[in-house]
Amino acid sequence: MTATPFRPVLYLKRSCPFCLKVAALLSEVGAFDTVDLRAFWPGDEHEAPIRAALAPHLEKITFPALEVEPGRFIADSDAIVALYAQKAGVDPANLPFYQYVMAGPFRRIREAHVETLELKKRLGEA
Repeated sequence: MTATPFRPVLYLKRSCPFCLKVAALLSEVGAFDTVDLRAFWPGDEHEAPIRAALAPHLEKITFPALEVEPGRFIADSDAIVALYAQKAGVDPANLPFYQYVMAGPFRRIREAHVETLELKKRLGEA
């Protein structure tokens, strides 16, 4: 019996700007189909199982997270982008779609994310 080769597993929170950044890079370099995707909207039925799967492996569960090889995880968008850019032999600064996402949607979503965190902190919810 032949073992199925391991495919990296990418965990994404659909409302996360850092997840958008990773998805944009993977899409542009043609690597999105090289990972198994596990994604959720906050509060949906997929969130708890995804968090439970990550809990034993990450000190703090953050998104995106990538299981690079069995039991080895990266939970930093810049590191994931760098890994796949290096694999593709490209500089993200020269990728037009990635740069479009970073300058527009990523920036706006990140600003809203930071504002939400600040409001929660002021309200004592963070």
